[in-house]
Amino acid sequence: MRLPAFFNTVSLQTQIAVGAGALCAILVLCASLGAAWVGRDQASRLIGADLAERSVELADALDRDMFERYREIGILAGLEPLRNVWQADPALLRGTLERLQNSYAEYAWIGFADKQGRVHAATRGMLEGLSVAQRPWFSGALQQPFIGDVHEAVLLAKLLGPRKDSEPFRFVDVAHPVRDASGQVIGVLGAHLSWDWASQVRESTLRGDKYLTQARISILDSQGRVLLGDRIGEAMLTPAVASSLAARGHGYDIALSGNDKRWLTGFAVSRGYRDYPGLGWIVITQQPVDVAFRPVQELVVSILGVGVAFSLLGALIAWWLTGYLMRPIRVITAEAERIGRDAQAQTLPRVGGALEVQQLSKALRSLLRRVGLAEQRLEAAERDMENQAAANREKAEDIERLRFLANTDPLTGLLNRRAFLEAAERQLAYGRRYSRGLALVVADIDHFKAVNDRHGHAAGDMAIREVAARLQQAARDTDLVARFGGEEFVVLLMESDVAAALTYAERVRGMIMASRISIGDGQDIGLTISLGCTALTAEDRDVQDAIDRADGALYSAKAAGRNRVRVSLAEQASATG
Repeated sequence: MRLPAFFNTVSLQTQIAVGAGALCAILVLCASLGAAWVGRDQASRLIGADLAERSVELADALDRDMFERYREIGILAGLEPLRNVWQADPALLRGTLERLQNSYAEYAWIGFADKQGRVHAATRGMLEGLSVAQRPWFSGALQQPFIGDVHEAVLLAKLLGPRKDSEPFRFVDVAHPVRDASGQVIGVLGAHLSWDWASQVRESTLRGDKYLTQARISILDSQGRVLLGDRIGEAMLTPAVASSLAARGHGYDIALSGNDKRWLTGFAVSRGYRDYPGLGWIVITQQPVDVAFRPVQELVVSILGVGVAFSLLGALIAWWLTGYLMRPIRVITAEAERIGRDAQAQTLPRVGGALEVQQLSKALRSLLRRVGLAEQRLEAAERDMENQAAANREKAEDIERLRFLANTDPLTGLLNRRAFLEAAERQLAYGRRYSRGLALVVADIDHFKAVNDRHGHAAGDMAIREVAARLQQAARDTDLVARFGGEEFVVLLMESDVAAALTYAERVRGMIMASRISIGDGQDIGLTISLGCTALTAEDRDVQDAIDRADGALYSAKAAGRNRVRVSLAEQASATG
């Protein structure tokens, strides 16, 4: 190793003093880094747990408030004294609804719609006489109590008048079916809650907490879109990440925002309360990392300041302790330097002094005697290592070739049956876990035996290679294409449904029908293929079930005259139903 120029210009005494000071500095730095790591870890755990707890508190508050509104509308819809009022004078019913609205200011609108969807009575007369039959809250509540996620309502917003700010009105729907004395549904009681209520709950969570002065709280829907917070309506999380958080329930992590600012992030997912099922809202509470870890940084700076003073003290002590050791070491240095200048000098003289100095002199003399032998052994060892490395490379290449041959059809270069089934089962498990669609196509060359009989097996091999090439050409890089034997091929299409499989099959069929295959001696032949398609379902025990259905569709295509594509009977029945 080449040392810096500094070590070539100063004495050993200076180097030891500098080394001692550097060692002290390194120890202090390590202590500082350790303190920073431990402090950061503890702060991350404590503050992260606190942020997660705040998220849980806000999620519980939202669920409890929604439960109260859900229960209020449900109780009102089922009150016995109101059964004769629902379809009576709208003014009488309107008064009852307005009294409920006055009890909770965030009820933006409460109304009763008859079974046909016409609003019979509503607070402040808004929307009376209009049809809400197409609204999700009405159609859903005809069957069972309904909770609708945050949305805008343009017509109702116009009736409510302009807001003080420029933000649009947004609402949460709560609706219950209304039944007569015989239990028959006669209409729906629905309420629109102003989403401003969530802002008030959020502000009450932050109020009075000095540790959360720079924190921000966002509320997301179950797909990760912002309902309350910065950039409303945009996706703060991907659906996959949102699903992962929903599975965890609550916790904390360090996240990187869009402006490259790091945030310590706590989260909680609303689970509902009692008979209120919840909407899966995700509450995100974030605090800047630099704010959260500021006390730890101040501690590290203090440790570094003390460490610098101790490093200087250590260097001075080392300078004083090493002074008397320098003379015998200088003698050894001078003799060693003479060996480097004088070609006749082969060894060091014996040097007196301290026991350590004598041992050093003896060791150097022995070392010089063994240098030649060590060099020879080293060269032999290097040759052996090079030979072994070459043998290992050849062995790895042989294993890779054997693996390729074991998984590949030798005629077409496609996957063989065994390799395809192994890969397909992995893709099936992945698709079921993440709800990704898979489709399967089975293809067979029409009249292949006639090609072999009329033109020979070489022509048949050319036909198989041509079909394999077209199947692979039409497929994507992520799709699996395999030859199952003879003239039969199977293709697994990733993230696809039956419609995508039909499109793929028709494209391949057209490509092959339009091509001519040269078989030598100026001859060429035309080919057609028949294909069967299906989609993998949750009922499939394994990929073989889907192959069997697609194979059945293939036989249907053969029976219908060949050179065509057919879908399995299961998909046909589903489409017909």
